Amino acid sequence: MTQTPMYRTATATLTDPFTESRLPDPGEDLLLRFETVFESDFSQVATGRTAAWIHGFDVLPPGADQREWPVESSSDPPLADITVVDGLPVTTLARTLVDCAADLPRLEAVAAADQILRAGVDAHRLADALEPLHGERLRRANAALLAADPRSESPMESWTRCLIGDAGLPAPVPQLRVRAPNGRSRHLDLGWERWRIGVEYDGMATHLGLTAETGVRRRHHLLQTLGWEVEVLTASDVMEHPRPWLTRLRDLLLEKGWDPSAHELHDINARIEAVSTALKQ
Repeated sequence: MTQTPMYRTATATLTDPFTESRLPDPGEDLLLRFETVFESDFSQVATGRTAAWIHGFDVLPPGADQREWPVESSSDPPLADITVVDGLPVTTLARTLVDCAADLPRLEAVAAADQILRAGVDAHRLADALEPLHGERLRRANAALLAADPRSESPMESWTRCLIGDAGLPAPVPQLRVRAPNGRSRHLDLGWERWRIGVEYDGMATHLGLTAETGVRRRHHLLQTLGWEVEVLTASDVMEHPRPWLTRLRDLLLEKGWDPSAHELHDINARIEAVSTALKQ
């Protein structure tokens, strides 16, 4: 069987366990479609992305329409891994986190883990949810959880941070606060205070229009007057063309005083190419 590359965005290829007569109508909210499934078979428990959606997290692939995403459910979860949300049985937050971390493509897994951890997950319940895993699922879950950081405030911030880490560059701080001379603070999506380098995702300006864009530009201008370099990324940069901006970040870090060894730099260059290749597959 062909393996899915670690960054590939999942597509709607899940097999529904029910007969056609029992399938929910397409075009309905994912929660309502699971409700239809549950009413047809009371043994079913929402799992994976469906469970995350019902818990209040959007962990679907970028651009996916939740009204068309297949319902994910199972009759297998142990009783300890089941809770009730909006009157429907779903996997617990800890189990949902572990399933997403183990089963989603790498970038989506990290973004999902960031979201769910930010909501607060009991450490003991998380350990219990990890206990039954083994082999590749355990490796993938651990890798996603180790890369997760609940300070990230959007999936694209999570993806960007994850790609920076996978490229071998120094780890940036999410939601880095920079204090201006007037005492007011400005926040960067990601940044390195030591080298005064920031990374921003432009989604807010795209969605909110010229006023937001003008505000963002003013903030970046202020940061530049304080000696900061700010790299602004689009969705296309993050999801399709990581090599140019990862290379620019590498060069900026070197210019600002980052001093990796020749061996480390060679490894970083190779990892940047590997990240770019993985996203294209």
